[in-house]
Amino acid sequence: YVDDDVLRLIQTHMKTVLDTEKMIQEMNADSKNQTQYLLLDKEVGKLRRELSRISKRKSDLYEDYSERLITEEEYIQFSRIYSNEIENIKSHLDTVLAAQVRYSQDYHIEEGWGNVIHTYMSKRKLTKEMADAFVDSIIIHGKYEYEIKLVYDDQFADLQKLKKEKEAQSR
Repeated sequence: YVDDDVLRLIQTHMKTVLDTEKMIQEMNADSKNQTQYLLLDKEVGKLRRELSRISKRKSDLYEDYSERLITEEEYIQFSRIYSNEIENIKSHLDTVLAAQVRYSQDYHIEEGWGNVIHTYMSKRKLTKEMADAFVDSIIIHGKYEYEIKLVYDDQFADLQKLKKEKEAQSR
């Protein structure tokens, strides 16, 4: 019984993931989502230019210090300020890039997860390799009660959350 339930859960998981990925791609093709993608793309460009500018300032700072135009204290103080600015910009850039991916017409699930799904999608029988690739654990609660945890449950939950967000946006 457990093998049948595990196989059924994995097959449902794979089908749901692929259907959801396709639905998100279709929704992202909508002009409203493409506009959002382009706005985020502009923001990415702006942040990268700002990052480049601050990084240049930080490297120029060392030149100023080595030429004795500023003191060691000033160098340390400004270097710290620039380092903090760089970290803040990088953090914001990561956030914007992550948001941008969600609006891409070419949206795809994480590559490793996708490869595992495509490898086992056509399988009709549970194999040890398939179970190893998908099953994180099986928790037995009683003689006929058990809970199957999949390796990709977290990514699956994130994908379902993204699907709900996309559906809410399209209303």
